Amino acid sequence: MNMKTVFIIKEALFLVLLIVLIIVAPNALLAADDLLLTVSDAGGDTGDHVTVNINIENATGTEGGQFVLNFDDDILKPIALETESFLEEAESSMEMVNLEYAPGQLMFIWITAAADTEDSGVLCTVTFELLKEGESLLEINEVIISPDGIDTSTEPGLVVAPADGVDVVADSDAVVEENRTSPIIIIIALLALAIAGYFAYRQIKKPDGGRH
Repeated sequence: MNMKTVFIIKEALFLVLLIVLIIVAPNALLAADDLLLTVSDAGGDTGDHVTVNINIENATGTEGGQFVLNFDDDILKPIALETESFLEEAESSMEMVNLEYAPGQLMFIWITAAADTEDSGVLCTVTFELLKEGESLLEINEVIISPDGIDTSTEPGLVVAPADGVDVVADSDAVVEENRTSPIIIIIALLALAIAGYFAYRQIKKPDGGRH
C-alpha cells in the first residue's frame, strides 16, 4: 500500500469522524437543556402591589406540570396569579391555583394534555402586596413536569421594598433573557473548530511534498 493510498484512507476516516461530530453534537447539546422555570425581580414601596413573571423555557412536548413558589410571608402577601401567553395560546390548557397552600407558599398546577404549547414563554404572573420594607427571595420548589423523565432547573427572583435598583416588571409578556450561551452558538463554534481541524490535518498530512 503506497503513501497516497494510506493518505486517502486516513482522510476518509477523518471525514467520517467529522460527519459524526456534525450529526451528534447538535443533538447532544440541545437534548442537554433542562426545562427551566425562572422568576423575575420586582420592587416597590410598602403597600404597593408588584407583579413578577414566572417564565418557562425548553417546554416543547410537555403536557403540564406544577410547582410551589416560596416567599417571605412577613413581607409579601399573594393577591392574584394570572396565566399568560404560554398557556393562553394553548387550546388544551387547564389551571389550578392555591394562593394559601401553606404559610409562605403558593401552588400552581397546569395541564396541557395536547402538548400544544410553545417552547418558551411567560407561564404566569403573580401579584403580591408589599406588607413592609425588606427583601423576599422567590424560590420555585417541588417541580413536577408531565410526562415523567424531564429534567428541570429553576432560577429564583427577588422582591425588594423599597425598590432601590430593582427593575419592576413592566410587560408581562417580556420573558427574562438569561445570561447563558445559546446552544446554536456552541454548535457553530464546534463546527468551525472541526472544519479548521480538517484543513489543518490536510496540510500536515499531505504526502509527496504536498501532492496527492
